[in-house]
Amino acid sequence: MPDTFFVADTHIGFDNSTRQQTFVQFVELVRSCSCNLYILGDFFDFWANNRIMRQKMLPLLESLQNLSSEGAVVGFVYGNRDFLAGSAALEPFGITCLGEQADIQLGDMRVHITHGYSLCLDDAKFLAYKRRMWPLFRLLDRVLPGSFEHAIARRFIMKSKQVVSSQEPSRFKFTSSAIEAHFKRGIDVVICGHTHAEETFQLDGRHFYALGCWDDTTGPYLVHRNGEFARATFTVGL
Repeated sequence: MPDTFFVADTHIGFDNSTRQQTFVQFVELVRSCSCNLYILGDFFDFWANNRIMRQKMLPLLESLQNLSSEGAVVGFVYGNRDFLAGSAALEPFGITCLGEQADIQLGDMRVHITHGYSLCLDDAKFLAYKRRMWPLFRLLDRVLPGSFEHAIARRFIMKSKQVVSSQEPSRFKFTSSAIEAHFKRGIDVVICGHTHAEETFQLDGRHFYALGCWDDTTGPYLVHRNGEFARATFTVGL
């Protein structure tokens, strides 16, 4: 079976072409070895469904289209920054939208992929904000004119960038019971991002991997190859 790459928290910004170019080069690496790719949320620093956003991200989306056109799986689960991204915007570029979380099969292993906020059960403020505000954002995304909707989405989604304060560090940590619940239902591996910190643990032969975040020239990723998972870092020019 082909190798499978996982990334999270690339945070490709509307005003940052450097990081977009870095990720396009990474996609070429994945494409060169005929591998699959799963993007685990916060792919974009924010997303809004309008022509302004699509035009700005077109080189990135076309690179993923080139990858998928050669038979690779390109899967996407949304994060708290790009929850407005969905099938209508991404699937024309060969990207399979998997929603908030999904189970996939890699050989004989069942793997659960998600962005990670659903595993941070102590972050009650964010979870309450998500229940209250995300339906409103989705409604506005459908009904507002493009340029106005873009400005509103950018302002309010970017404003929520500071997820955790120094007074409440426990909010931004994974809850063991939430991860173990997936193990109990037969999942062998859980992979996510969200906290921007790499983390790994093993329980009774089952594994958890949290991925780190990207910067403008380097990006951590996880790869499944020959039945094993390994961490690596992509660096421009290497």
